[in-house]
Amino acid sequence: MALERVELATVTVRDDPRMRARFAELTRPGGVPLEPADTYEARDPSGFVIVTVNKAAKVTNVRIRPGWIAQVGPAALPAALFNTYVTALQRALAVELIHRPKPPPRTAAPDPLDPADLSVEEFLSRTRARSEAINAQYEAIRRRQHTPLAQIHEVRSPLGYLTLRMRGGGPLALHGDPRALDNPSAEALGEDALQLFARAGLGVAGEARTSPERAARGVSDGADDAYFAEFDVFDDED
Repeated sequence: MALERVELATVTVRDDPRMRARFAELTRPGGVPLEPADTYEARDPSGFVIVTVNKAAKVTNVRIRPGWIAQVGPAALPAALFNTYVTALQRALAVELIHRPKPPPRTAAPDPLDPADLSVEEFLSRTRARSEAINAQYEAIRRRQHTPLAQIHEVRSPLGYLTLRMRGGGPLALHGDPRALDNPSAEALGEDALQLFARAGLGVAGEARTSPERAARGVSDGADDAYFAEFDVFDDED
């Protein structure tokens, strides 16, 4: 049997009511099944923090609705934003996973040689080579397990409202200074968060987005609730 057909144990996700409920929440928000799309959106429980990611797991949009200070609060915003980001990633992964084409069933190719046809020396040589190859794989796994963890570093948003802690290219946590977060506009904060993910290599930053309605009317942040009231942002619960 060729070594490439030897499979090590794989990690499986447990199948229990809690996991099934979470999977359903990700793939059927509000009971409506999601189809594969270019982008996937998630919202925090309040509906005031909205994060969009694309298929490449990059953040493409962060929207903080006006009135977030009363609904979420400066102290809770970083955690709410980070959790919503994670949910958006999970949703993209889950939806793409359930719509992935199933691979054809694998059939084991017959071993071209019957061990009974080999000489004792050839049989022992093949067995030794196979054992050494397997041991080399396990040794490589052991070395990776003992590799020192990458150093934690921080990435700060352009305006300084938020700081993302990173390790080895992956996000660990999002922090913010409540004293600095008690006065930014919702639009500036959303754009600052998007630029932060882009700086960290986790997002795709576009140009600053100002809605045509706001630009034409010159509406201040305090009056934005009337504009956003036209949209039902509580369809789903993330």
